[in-house]
Amino acid sequence: MEGISLADLYKFDEIYWVPQDKSEAQLAESPAIVMEEEAIAAVKPKVSTPWVVVGQIAEAELARLKLIFSAPPLVLGPTDWSVYTPTDEEPSFTEFLKETSSAQRYIFIGQQPAVWQGELPTTEIDKIESKLVYFFPRYISSLTDAEKTLKMAFWNALKEMKG
Repeated sequence: MEGISLADLYKFDEIYWVPQDKSEAQLAESPAIVMEEEAIAAVKPKVSTPWVVVGQIAEAELARLKLIFSAPPLVLGPTDWSVYTPTDEEPSFTEFLKETSSAQRYIFIGQQPAVWQGELPTTEIDKIESKLVYFFPRYISSLTDAEKTLKMAFWNALKEMKG
């Protein structure tokens, strides 16, 4: 293996840290760690419940969802549903559904990542493979009393999903 001079390390404006206690010969003998792209595992979404609510859920929204999921005829326990907060670096929508295989019912509430925008069904329940997917573009806590029809549409969709 041919040695690299310290001047060459700065050739492309990259900064390297060189320990002072090693000579150039010792550094040349040290094997470089090469990380393959496949070896770096992507962080996969963690969902372990049959129902998952996907969105930027604030405390007010979470309180509403707890009330909705504990009311008949829905009645879901704390181990039946969970909240997943998406990031901007999510996989494609179909990949997300595959990677969260334990969930069977998805409720997407509010703003979602841009990568999913074209694939989300709009205010209708969509069956994708064996999973039921529902997208509601608003937060339940933001709905006013004048928007009772939207509240009822959300509630009826949840009842249909439980079906």
